[in-house]
Amino acid sequence: MTFSRIKWDVIVILLLLVLATGLGVTVKLQSSSNARLNEQKNQLQREKASAEAITNNVLKTTKLFNDIARATHNDNQANNAESERRVVVIRKLVKGNQCASEPVPHHAADQLREHIEKLRSGTTSANTIKSAG
Repeated sequence: MTFSRIKWDVIVILLLLVLATGLGVTVKLQSSSNARLNEQKNQLQREKASAEAITNNVLKTTKLFNDIARATHNDNQANNAESERRVVVIRKLVKGNQCASEPVPHHAADQLREHIEKLRSGTTSANTIKSAG
């Protein structure tokens, strides 16, 4: 073995060691980068799932509010129709009656006003058994 042959062997061995070390560092960096990207992907999936859950809850809540508003509107329409029906019936009953031209007693008028307020405010739990008396 000559001196120049030993030098080239050492240089090749050193280059192979540097190359192996470089490859090892590259693999380690790629591995840590891959792990970081996987963690970010998992975090984004969790955030997506959370956002979807919130959106679904908002949609359900909006639908519930719309259902409540629709039911309230329908009840109000039914109450108005019933009130109109009562007015027609009362007018038919008092037509030609002399007491119809008399003023309504204060207590009865107050009860009717309270009933109207309950209808307007949406609470229709009027006591129909109690006399206006």
